[in-house]
This record gives sequence, structure tokens and C-alpha cells, in this order.
Amino acid sequence: MFQWSESEMRLNRYARLLAGDELTFHVHYWGVVRHLPANVPHRHSFYEHCYVAGGRGTYIDGDRTYLLHEGAVFCSRPDVMHQIRDVEQLDLLYVAFEPDEKLSDGTAFAEFTNAVNGGSVWLEGQSGSPHIQLWSSICVPVSGAGALPVTLLPQLAHGLLCSLPALLGTAGQTKQPRPSSDASLLIHRAKLYIRDNLASKLTLAEVAGYINVSERHMSRLFAGNILESFSALVRHERLRAAERLLIQSQAPIKEIAELCGFSSVHYFTRLFAEAKGIPPAAYRAAVQLQRQK
Repeated sequence: MFQWSESEMRLNRYARLLAGDELTFHVHYWGVVRHLPANVPHRHSFYEHCYVAGGRGTYIDGDRTYLLHEGAVFCSRPDVMHQIRDVEQLDLLYVAFEPDEKLSDGTAFAEFTNAVNGGSVWLEGQSGSPHIQLWSSICVPVSGAGALPVTLLPQLAHGLLCSLPALLGTAGQTKQPRPSSDASLLIHRAKLYIRDNLASKLTLAEVAGYINVSERHMSRLFAGNILESFSALVRHERLRAAERLLIQSQAPIKEIAELCGFSSVHYFTRLFAEAKGIPPAAYRAAVQLQRQK
């Protein structure tokens, strides 16, 4: 199964501070232990999440008793008296941790703690679950071959702890993806297409066809998500590209207007002057003068 001592040593050395975009965890210790002995009733100020890899025992949590056998998981919560007893060759994976409120997003921290505190204390039949497969993957196999690089351990361990609410049956209480996530992706794809094809006419129908939505839906996406019309966005991107070319190249103004999709030099000059308060040629000269100082 595992190289028990080697697995425990690696995790305790390389997977202690687990930082993420929204949640950061402090791991107090990892355990990958064969034939864990019984312990006395005690409590922690942190969470202790456990998986039974083999053997048998009994877990007491407050005034409740649970049977431990291969495939069972259980979670000790802060300030709850608990005990493991009546053990028989009990093989256990466990991690003692707490989310860091100061280093985490406030909403994510509250949702995680509420979800874990409100979830199941004990579950069975989890040997084949994605959660346990992930936990097993960060241990060292018996052969030693195929052990993951230690550089991956923090990220995978972070994912393991973040998946606790789903494992304990409280996924519905955790933060759900924003309803606008699909819209955001479509907007992002549209913007990339516009930026990469400024020399073309860039009609609403063209871009909508590229991202496989109707023109009407495309208009709604822009109006509802970026509060800017399609034509205004295209104009903004053309001017932004033109400004970059004015600064970074010596291309003639006429060529820059063509590359950025303006119908004429006169139209480009007028729009640029309205946006920047200065014509393109004068803007380029001013930037070059500033660089020489």
C-alpha cells in the first residue's frame, strides 16, 4: 500500500502551509500510521480528519460511537471530546489542520467552517472516492516508484482539504460558481477574437458566430456583463492597439490606422484625438520626447 514512515515524513516536511486563492490552511501534523494504538479521551482546538486504511476500532465523538473499519472516514471538530479505542491493527491516515482566517477570503472561510462543522462526523465505503484517491496519491507507494514530486504536495494537499465539504455531504453549503461564469468565458473569448482580428470589420455577427451564440445573445452578454456595447468595445480595442503601435513602432500613421481596422486616417485621427486629447502624430512625438529626458 504505502511506505508509511516515508509518506508521513514527506507530508510533514513539504505540506504544512497550504495557500490558495481563497483559503489558506495551516497543517499541524500529518499521520500515515500502521497499527495505531488506542488513545485517551481528549479534545483539540483544530480539525483532525482521518481515513481508515485497514484494521478495526471504535471512535467516540462526544456522546456518539462509530465503528471503524477499512474505507471509513471521520472528522474530529474543535473542542469536541473524542477518542479512538478498541483498536485491532488499525491503519490510519490523518491530518490535523485549521483554516487561517486572516489569510483566507472571509466568505470562503465562513462557508468552509460552516460546511465542515455541519457535515457528517463519520462515513463508510470511501476507499474508492476521489477524495481518498487524492489522499493516497500524495503518499509514497510501497515500491517507491511513481511517488509524486514533493513540489506537487502542497497544491494537492490543499485540494484534499478543500474537498472536505463535498466528502462530508455539505457541498451545497459551499461557495458555488458564479452564475455568470459561462458568460464571462464567452466574453473573454470574444475579446480575444476582437484583439487578434482588429484589421477586419469585426461585425457583431462575425464575433457571435465565432463563439457560437446568436447576435441577440451576444448583445445581451455585453450589455449585462461589461456595461459596454459591442461597437464601443471594438472601438476601445482599436484605439488601445493603435496607441501601442504608436509607442512601440515607427510605422506610418496610415499603416497603423489600417492595421487597427480604422476606415480612414481621418477617422482614426479624430477618434484618437477625442480619446487622448491629442492627435496620433503629436502623441508619438510627445512620448519620444519624454523618453529622451
